[in-house]
Amino acid sequence: MKLKTILLFVFIALVATGCLVKSLHPFYKDSDVIFEPALIGTWLDKDSSIWTIEQKKVSFMGPERFLNSYKITFSEKENETSVLDAHLFKLNGQLYVDFIPSDVKLPDLTSFHLVPAHSIAKVAFSSDSISLKWFNETWLAGLFENNKIRISHETIRDENDADTYVLTASTEELQKFIIKYGNDPLAFKDNSDKNKPVKERDDLLCFTLRRVK
Repeated sequence: MKLKTILLFVFIALVATGCLVKSLHPFYKDSDVIFEPALIGTWLDKDSSIWTIEQKKVSFMGPERFLNSYKITFSEKENETSVLDAHLFKLNGQLYVDFIPSDVKLPDLTSFHLVPAHSIAKVAFSSDSISLKWFNETWLAGLFENNKIRISHETIRDENDADTYVLTASTEELQKFIIKYGNDPLAFKDNSDKNKPVKERDDLLCFTLRRVK
């Protein structure tokens, strides 16, 4: 199997100017996963990007079968498409979606250097709309810098001398973290000052999708 299947870049095409909380391990356990057919369809966000949500299916080593997960194809511009696997799950009465890239077309030498990472968003939906709010890395960084939390992670400094964080905690630890902070409004801010520089705006991590079909 080519290492091209061992990818990541967490949603780089989607939120290149934003910062997501990233994790090496999933935020869900299999027992938490639910499947909601109402999410299946074609959706449009405020930037006219198209989100196509399908039930994921596999046919390896046997007949084709459907899974309790989703394939999401995000089309931002012509020839710029991201494909992600997504699991809807409930934790402490709140619905979340765990995302991980599924199909990134990269040269082999690039893919050899990438490892999978998960992101998590709080979700709410109706028959004609979906609200997604990702956990904000800027908020997480503030907790780390002020020694307010202890959760296993790595700090990575990029070429711009800025720090980014990757959680390395187990799924069980991650869920304790989500339960503790899942109702913190600062973790999912969507009312940030539009006069701020783009890279500082938390609303970039919040999407409202409208059903097209």
